[in-house]
Amino acid sequence: MARCPRTYAGRSSDDEETASSTSFRLDSDDAAGVDLKTDVTDVTDVTDSDVPPSTRRRDKGRPRQNRSKQRPSWGKSHKSEKGSSSLSRLATDSDCSSSGDDKKIRKPAALSGAPTRNNDSNTSSSDDDCSGSGFDSDSDTDPDIDSDGELSSDSDDDGYADGTRRNITRMDERWERYCRKRNKRYRALPDSLWANPASALREARKKELTLFLHWCLRLRRGKNGRKLKGIKKFKSLDTDWKSFLRHYEKVTGEPMDNALGRRMRKVGINRSPDYGRVANLFLLQSIRRIAREHDLDTDEKEKTLMFIEDVVPLQETTLRTMEKRFDLGLQRMQQCLYPLMACFTVNRINAMRRLQYQHLQCSIQRDPHGGPPRILLEIKYKFAKKYMGVTQANTFPLPEIIYGPSLMLSPHTFLLGILFHDDAFRAPGIKSMEDLRRLWVEDGRQQMEVPLKRDKAKHYVFCKVKCVRGKIQIHRDQPISQSTLSRQLKVFGEIAGFKWSLFTHRFRYGGGTILNESGLVSDAKQNLIMKHADIRTFLNHYLPRRINTDMQALMRGLKPDSAMMRAVTRMGRWIDRRRPRELTDAQKATVEHDPELQKAIRKWDAFSKKLQRSQKKTGRKLDKLDKLKRGVTNTRNRLLYALRQRVREEFDEEQVVLDIERQLAGTAILDEEAKEQLQIEEQLLPQQIHLLGKLMTWPTSLSVEAEWQRRNEATEAVRLYCDVLEGGPRRGRRPKQTVPVKEPRKPSLPREEVIAPTESPLLTP
Repeated sequence: MARCPRTYAGRSSDDEETASSTSFRLDSDDAAGVDLKTDVTDVTDVTDSDVPPSTRRRDKGRPRQNRSKQRPSWGKSHKSEKGSSSLSRLATDSDCSSSGDDKKIRKPAALSGAPTRNNDSNTSSSDDDCSGSGFDSDSDTDPDIDSDGELSSDSDDDGYADGTRRNITRMDERWERYCRKRNKRYRALPDSLWANPASALREARKKELTLFLHWCLRLRRGKNGRKLKGIKKFKSLDTDWKSFLRHYEKVTGEPMDNALGRRMRKVGINRSPDYGRVANLFLLQSIRRIAREHDLDTDEKEKTLMFIEDVVPLQETTLRTMEKRFDLGLQRMQQCLYPLMACFTVNRINAMRRLQYQHLQCSIQRDPHGGPPRILLEIKYKFAKKYMGVTQANTFPLPEIIYGPSLMLSPHTFLLGILFHDDAFRAPGIKSMEDLRRLWVEDGRQQMEVPLKRDKAKHYVFCKVKCVRGKIQIHRDQPISQSTLSRQLKVFGEIAGFKWSLFTHRFRYGGGTILNESGLVSDAKQNLIMKHADIRTFLNHYLPRRINTDMQALMRGLKPDSAMMRAVTRMGRWIDRRRPRELTDAQKATVEHDPELQKAIRKWDAFSKKLQRSQKKTGRKLDKLDKLKRGVTNTRNRLLYALRQRVREEFDEEQVVLDIERQLAGTAILDEEAKEQLQIEEQLLPQQIHLLGKLMTWPTSLSVEAEWQRRNEATEAVRLYCDVLEGGPRRGRRPKQTVPVKEPRKPSLPREEVIAPTESPLLTP
């Protein structure tokens, strides 16, 4: 049964007749002269994928030959899959053979044993050969076929976070170093397996993996000869093992065998027949046993919660202190906004620092309670953590809270101030909060959207600010780096007096605990907010081990004191602004007598004197001298950092003894050292004092207009402070100044040039 010709839209009747009259014959009588012996029924992929396969007569093993009208194979036949060059050649030859007067069929290259050409050359040749024919070819519009090099590998599309990829790369480099070390020992053996790290990994078994972990724990130098911090906790070893498993899957193409994985994590006698009789008596050394042999700490990292009560002193410190200075006031306003976003949305650091204007939506909403219209900010986090697919973005609506007790805890104040500073609103008349307050929701509608400018959709909320040759540059199209944002949060946490290091996940610890204990959020919604696949993730990695339940009251049938339990389990419990942040000169002098530092100094001095006596100073020797000098500097800095950490840890025990003795003595006056520490006054900028005066206000009237005025002035103060030049980070130790106790505070200008908030600083776009 012959196939019916297909009519194509936009083609004339003459073209249809010409197309229907062409023949696609590979085994016809006319083609017998070319010695084509291959059966056509074995080649079925050369036809158009949109056309159904040709039907055959019953009781016949071959299609009808010498048909007068048969459907041609059109342009898509040359778009074959990668590696199917024979099919592509077959399709193009058949197209060209039917276009001329010569009805002889060309002999396919794949069938005749001719060398196979790549797809690109076949496509171009077919276009040239068929250009003179009367057919309407679609080869000019078809896209080119990607080569193997243009295809992304699985490792590039695995969906892992940047930190996870760095861990996998680190374990990859360590396995290669381990193989090079083993290959030196077995270099004399023919066909040493350790010469190829990938092959060695495929053949590795329990014993080799155990030796590799022991070797990793003994490493002292890392990349470029840098001294490694070392693995001191079992959790760190377990994290490295998980990263190694991902590297194993990346190299071998499949996960590690379950039996081998269990043997690496458990202690027992190996009964596997693969190891033979001798290996059956081998006592397995699991990861837990390795941890015991190296005396690793098995306690988890402390997970002290960060609640909104702890954000208040952090915000006050960020606004008030000048121990940490920025180049531009915009950076300080971003630092004030970041803890609020982390507390109210419990997102990760990368999701927040990549927040752009296109992820924000501002609108005026009708109050369902009959009050005045309220400003609503909707924040969509597109860059949430994801793996094995695309994660849907969460949108957090943040309505404005009228009569809020503190404007320092209002994200609207800082976020709208930053948007006004960038002139981000599309409506030309929206320049300040007063302009927003004049808008209202018309009848029959719930909201009035206030869109942002389209050309600024790619601007980042937490953008990068640089100081290049004395000029401040605001890179709106670049996000602030993760290391910079984390370091700033840690520094302000230390200035505020927190004992533990402050990082973004502490807000997730506190927010997740509130969601879990509120009773208003189900497990499914909590997983959606926290971006967890299962509730066990929160139980295993977020829930603190410091129990915040009043067990005594519950067992005695009393009402639990929730406020007390919350106060003793949050970060604010250990706040003490007297906790030292810098070492004294006497403490720094003790580091110079450390044996490790003295050894590095002697080694550097000896090589330096030897190089001075040498007449030939090559580049290699000079590089070695620089390396030894860097070693001395790095060793000194490492010892100073360790001493600083030890002093901060010992402060609580030593200072509390002094406080106890002072209280038992009945003296109400602090000792001279504590008095000097508490009398330190910051020399604030005038614009900073103005900003504090607007943010640290309380509602004084029940009038809506008065409350709006209070909030409008605070937002305007934030906008003006974004242009203030603070003078940049301090270099070296800042000399501390004391003032008499009874004298009133008189703020004075610092030595750096201060620009008024109404003036425009020298900025480079």
